[in-house]
This record gives sequence, C-alpha cells and structure tokens, in this order.
Amino acid sequence: MVRYLASDAPSSANASPARGWLASSLLIAIGITLCLLLLNISSKKIDSVSALTKVNYISYKEYAYLKIESLSQYKCLTKLYGKESAWNPRAVGNLTGTYRVYGIPQGKSEYLRNASPYQQIDWGLSYIAHKFGLDNDGYINACKAYKHWQLKGWH
Repeated sequence: MVRYLASDAPSSANASPARGWLASSLLIAIGITLCLLLLNISSKKIDSVSALTKVNYISYKEYAYLKIESLSQYKCLTKLYGKESAWNPRAVGNLTGTYRVYGIPQGKSEYLRNASPYQQIDWGLSYIAHKFGLDNDGYINACKAYKHWQLKGWH
C-alpha cells in the first residue's frame, strides 16, 4: 500500500481559504469592471447617435462651411448664395423667364423643391464642383462660381 503525505500534494491543494477568497474576489472585480466598461461603451454610442441627430440644428451656413472646408471658398459661397436666394431654402426664381430655379443654390433641378436645406447645399456644392472644379488647394471652387455669377448673372 502506497501512502501519500500532505507534503506530496500539489501546492494548490494546500491553499488557504483566504487565498481562495482573494482569487474569487479578483474574478468578481474583473467581471464588474468589464460590465461597467461595456455599459460605458454603449452609452457613448448613444451619445454619438444623439450628437449626429443634433447636426440638424446647425445653421445652413455652418453646414456649408463644414462641407466646403475652406474659409476663402466659403466666403465666396456665402456671397453667391446670398445673392441667389438669400440662403432661403424655399426660394423660387425664374431664370430669364424660361426656367424655374429652386432652393438655396437656385438650381433647375425639381429635386430641390422638396429637398431639405442640407440636401440643397450638398446638391449645390456638388454642382459647383462639377461645373467649376476645385481650386489649387483641392477645395470646391465657389470663388470661380461667384466670379461667373458676377459676369453672367448665373452660375
């Protein structure tokens, strides 16, 4: 018959109850920390979503500045849209008696009649970029569009 002594047992079998309590407490603390971390991450997602919905509360001019990204080009854009529609998203004009033009950018597209002001700005900037290109720094060339408007009365 083989006899085993307590000294032959693995060291974990000789652990004290306090050591077991410490390990359990550590696992519980890690679990609570992970739960709080997940709650914090999900609350940040909610904050991000609410922040995105607040975008609708910035002015049309602020939105245009955020989109065009160049102060000098933005200044030209404000002059252009100020002359065209006074930044009125409901503006309807009559281009030389032949075309109706709509919204902030005073475009011929029927889309602009029912588009939100922010969509109108997006459309207008896309139009300017397509027709007048980019400036030397790579920004939408609203200054070239404004100069064209000064010469021709339209852009």
